[in-house]
Amino acid sequence: MQTRIILLTETISPYRIPVFNALAERLGGQFLVLFFGESEKRRQWRIYREKIKFRYAVLMHFLLQGRGSEPYFLNPSILYKLIKYAPSIIITSGYYNLSSLLAVLYAKYFRRRIILWCEGNKYEERINYPLAEAYKGWFVRNCSEYIVPGKASFEYLLSLGAAVEKIWIAPNAVDNDYFSQACDQHREAKDAFKKAKGYPEKIILYVGRLIDQKGILDLLRAFQIISAPQPNLGLVFIGNGDGEARYRDFCKTNNMGNIFFEGFAYQEELPAYYAIADVFVLPSHSEPWGLVLNEAMACKLPVICSNVTGAAKDLIINGENGYIYEKGNVRELSEAIKKVLDSDTKSMGIKSHEIIQKFSSLKCASGFLEAITLKKIN
Repeated sequence: MQTRIILLTETISPYRIPVFNALAERLGGQFLVLFFGESEKRRQWRIYREKIKFRYAVLMHFLLQGRGSEPYFLNPSILYKLIKYAPSIIITSGYYNLSSLLAVLYAKYFRRRIILWCEGNKYEERINYPLAEAYKGWFVRNCSEYIVPGKASFEYLLSLGAAVEKIWIAPNAVDNDYFSQACDQHREAKDAFKKAKGYPEKIILYVGRLIDQKGILDLLRAFQIISAPQPNLGLVFIGNGDGEARYRDFCKTNNMGNIFFEGFAYQEELPAYYAIADVFVLPSHSEPWGLVLNEAMACKLPVICSNVTGAAKDLIINGENGYIYEKGNVRELSEAIKKVLDSDTKSMGIKSHEIIQKFSSLKCASGFLEAITLKKIN
């Protein structure tokens, strides 16, 4: 009898498709992904169905989500699907949705293995609530094994009571080859692109939602500090969000120039912006991982992020491919940006590219397979 495996996750993210494809290639028809919903209100991603090579279904659902807040899916058919498919192993991404809780209860009753795929860390904004932490501790204790993307989530699961020998690492990944190759092509025409956009000589790039949680004002204030003596420096924002009008007003009030709000960009549009950047900055106040760092590194950019970013300890070596600074410390952020711009950015970008090769879709899929088989893959 085949070992049937169900993976439960929120939405059809373009970043996960290569990983799930790699898993399906190894596991075959025994592997099924159940999505709680196609998308949610904060995301404008395209759904690249033509790239999907794994079996999947989108569960009937109700989405509970305020403007700009976390999504909560209600999936009335989840227990029916689990009973019908009768998986031997369930992998669930996270612990907040009711469907994840029902999956744990199903696994407990039918004595199935359930693996928690956890990207949380101790720096998340929503962790310091005693009831929430107690619930997460209970959830963790009732899982068989655990999958994490890196060090921050590993440490957090240990604090919630997970046994170290039951935690498997599946490094978070994007399609490195796509971003690297597409960016190299766009670099050939980067001067023309910058001229068409009216960009100055040097560019600081941010990609993500324009909300306070992402530390946008910190980046704007840091730019104030370093741009005064450098009129050839620009700051480009790719993304949208509830805070955009306030950030534009901040720039206007403070007479800040060379700041460009370019709006949301689809995945295939991003390499053109990575190609013209000199440094990538992610100034988040709360960030489970930060896959945009993976993208930027695949595009051979130096990267800077706050110390609460989940990927920080795994992806950045201070002084070699970028810098980690203390969350909210504008002075430290401005100094980090200045250090990068004053250094050999090309060499730092090459180091980023070297590091990110260990964070590939195949490596991520291998981590999942290790958790499923309970065997280390060389």
